Amino acid sequence: MMSKEGTLQSNIRKYLKSKGCYVLVIRPQPGIPDGMSDVLFMLEGFWGAIEVKDSPTAKWQPLQKETLEKFAAWSWAKRVDPTNWGEVKQELERIL
Repeated sequence: MMSKEGTLQSNIRKYLKSKGCYVLVIRPQPGIPDGMSDVLFMLEGFWGAIEVKDSPTAKWQPLQKETLEKFAAWSWAKRVDPTNWGEVKQELERIL
């Protein structure tokens, strides 16, 4: 059985792909910088990053918040959990 975070991440990936996005799901491993967001996506000159959490109170890992803020300044980035996914999805509907 998939975790709440894993299920949400899978739903986000499927949604982005349905919009025609190229989607990368990032897993921590050698060569991946600390704090990297869970999902990166691109569509025709636009890119975004999503940090997926299992709840609104889930703690940040080292450098995640700083990285997400940097990505938001450069393009678009959000922290997503089951309570705000609907709102973020509506925002993406307008963008994509």
